[in-house]
Amino acid sequence: MSKNRHPLLTMAGKTTGALLALVALGLPCSALPGASALVPPASGSSLVVTPTRIVLEGRARSAEIFLHNTGNAPATYRISLVELEMDEHGRTAEIPAPPGPTSAASLLRYSPRQVILAPGASQTVRVQVRKPEYLAAGEYRSHFLFRAVPDASATEPAPDSENAIGVSIKAIYGVSIPFILRHGPVQVKASLANLSLNPEHTTLSFQINREGNRSLYGDVQATWQPSNGKPVPVGKLNGVAIYANLPLRKFTLPLSDLKVPALPGTLKVSFLESGSRKIIAEALLELK
Repeated sequence: MSKNRHPLLTMAGKTTGALLALVALGLPCSALPGASALVPPASGSSLVVTPTRIVLEGRARSAEIFLHNTGNAPATYRISLVELEMDEHGRTAEIPAPPGPTSAASLLRYSPRQVILAPGASQTVRVQVRKPEYLAAGEYRSHFLFRAVPDASATEPAPDSENAIGVSIKAIYGVSIPFILRHGPVQVKASLANLSLNPEHTTLSFQINREGNRSLYGDVQATWQPSNGKPVPVGKLNGVAIYANLPLRKFTLPLSDLKVPALPGTLKVSFLESGSRKIIAEALLELK
C-alpha cells in the first residue's frame, strides 16, 4: 500500500494576507483493502479508508467506501475526484483538465462530498455508476481524493513587529484511492523482461510489459533455485499496479539477506495477478 500526502502551505501575515498552494500529487493508494493513515496522530485525528482500491466489472454498479476517524479530535474531510497518470517508475501526477476519454469521473455519482467525523466515528461514502447506452468497451479510471479541511477557527501567531511578515506552515494531508470501472470485453497480457542482478546480488532490476485495454495489479515473487538444493524465496513486491496508460513499468527488487549466491542456479521471477493469484508472467535468469 502506498500513500498520497498533499501538503498545503499556508502563509499568513499582516501585509501578505493568506496564500494556499497545493503541491503535486503523489502515489495513489493502490494496495489490497486495508488501512490508510490520512492525518498524523500528532494532529489529533487519523483517517482510515477502506478499501484502498475499487474495481467494478460485469453487472456491478455500486460500491461503498468506509471512513473512520481513529484519532482523538474531530476532523472534516472533503471528497473529490482527481485524474492521475502513472509513469514507468510508478510515480503519479495529476492530469490537467479536461479529463481524458478513459476517465471514470463522468460515470460516477457519490455521496456525501464532505464529512465531519467525531473521534472514533465512521462514515460510509456510497458510489453509483451510470453508464451511457453507447459506452465504448474498455477500462475507465479516476481517483477518489480524501483531503483534510483546515480548521478555520485556528489562530495564527502574531508577527513580532508592525512591519514583519508572519509565516505559518500547516500540513494538510490527503490520500487517494483508484476507482476502476471495466466495461465490455477487456483483455491484458504481461511479460517480464530485462532481468539484471547488481554485482553484490542484493537487488534485481527488471520490467513488466503490458498489452491490452486494462490495467494490471498483483504481486511479484522471486525464487532462487540452486543447481543442487531446494528453491528459496528471495524477494517479493506486493501491490504492484500498472495502469492502462502504460506499456511497461520498471522495478528494482531488493533481495533478502539470504542473497543469491554466486553459484550455478536459476533465479525465477513471477508476476501473480491479484484475486485469482494466477501467474500471468514469468522469467528466468540463469547464473553460471
